[in-house]
Amino acid sequence: MAFKNRNLARRIAKDPCSWCGWKAGRRHAAHIIDEGPERDWNALSLCPNCSTVFDEIVRPKLYKALTKFGAMGLPKSWSKDNKMSDLSE
Repeated sequence: MAFKNRNLARRIAKDPCSWCGWKAGRRHAAHIIDEGPERDWNALSLCPNCSTVFDEIVRPKLYKALTKFGAMGLPKSWSKDNKMSDLSE
């Protein structure tokens, strides 16, 4: 989900990738929780590779593991890849 607040997105994306530390190229401002507010605490600066891993693997797997553990009230956006697939396993 893209940031509507472009100034915040630019400020977040100026930082190195939060996961791998990559500084050389373009980075994305990624929401941690898509339905959450557009605030610094709900954003990560991610390179394109880490952004893909976060969206397609990490969030859905966290959702599945936490749900099986009994956690409730998890963000709906974590239940599936927010780009295309669903986690039906």
